[in-house]
Amino acid sequence: MKSFKLFTISVISLLACSITHANDHDYHLGFRIAPRVSTLGGGLEVAKGLTPWFGLRGGVNYFTYDYNGEESDIEYDLNLELKSFGLFADVHPFKQAFRITAGFLINGNEFTGKGKPTGSAFDIGDNSYTSGDINSLGFDLSYNTFAPYLGIGFDTTFGDDDRWGFVFDLGILFSGAPKASFSYATTLTGSDLQTLKNNIEKEKKEIQDSLDDFEFWPILSAGLVYQF
Repeated sequence: MKSFKLFTISVISLLACSITHANDHDYHLGFRIAPRVSTLGGGLEVAKGLTPWFGLRGGVNYFTYDYNGEESDIEYDLNLELKSFGLFADVHPFKQAFRITAGFLINGNEFTGKGKPTGSAFDIGDNSYTSGDINSLGFDLSYNTFAPYLGIGFDTTFGDDDRWGFVFDLGILFSGAPKASFSYATTLTGSDLQTLKNNIEKEKKEIQDSLDDFEFWPILSAGLVYQF
């Protein structure tokens, strides 16, 4: 809630600043396209200056990585997928490259995995199991869909008539702590199955308690920009 209030106040302040200075028309305010790389993956942004003080941007980001391997008698199949779409409002307080940004991302970042036991025995919680007891284990880490953003950066083409330039941004995405969920395939029944469920819930709680400290996603982004 505090993050949302901070985001709302920031957006209102940015819009007020842009309206106050909307009578300046001496700058070149073209459309700009910026391919870039960031801690959200590879991305592409489209931007437009509306006044010498104010502009809007929208962009998409994507990255995926798969890992398959075996460790401690468990075969792993892991997938990291970063995908997001964002809208941003930029204030350029000096009518130059430097900008202060507020916005939000529709956040589809997710980390999933499956594990298949190959050894004779392994532990979950307070009990030992065999590969005959549990055929596979799966997990999923996901984030809040709506994630406010605050940051600073620069665009060397803003207010200028240069065709090519550089963009850079540094900020914080209020993504919220990732939420953990687990799945499994088992041959256990009755009280043994209930014990397994209790052990998995215990492991889930310990993992979630560790994840609760990671409420923010740091953003570092750089790229080229072309202005029409």
